[in-house]
Amino acid sequence: MLVNASPNDLALIAVMRRYFSLKEESGALKGRLEAARRSAGDEIDRFYDPRTNATHADDILAWHRLRREMEELMSLAATWGRGGNIEGSPLAAANAPAPPTESPLAAAAASME
Repeated sequence: MLVNASPNDLALIAVMRRYFSLKEESGALKGRLEAARRSAGDEIDRFYDPRTNATHADDILAWHRLRREMEELMSLAATWGRGGNIEGSPLAAANAPAPPTESPLAAAAASME
């Protein structure tokens, strides 16, 4: 549980959670695409062009969308790192953790009574 976390800090946590979730998803998708490329014996440029690879075009485009969103999330994290406010961003708000309702010290004190 976070103590003294501002809404902007919680927005950063949401951004980073989403980033690492997308990173995992992107890595798995890229692994499947690379396995298919090697199996087909295609060159990288030819395989990853969705105009010439109709079989894997949806996955290639999905991978590009994931990477683009990851770049947007890192841009938000960089803004936060420079002292900017990111709490109003739709990307941050989508996965924002709930703010703490009770401090850990208060909870510990109450359990000791």
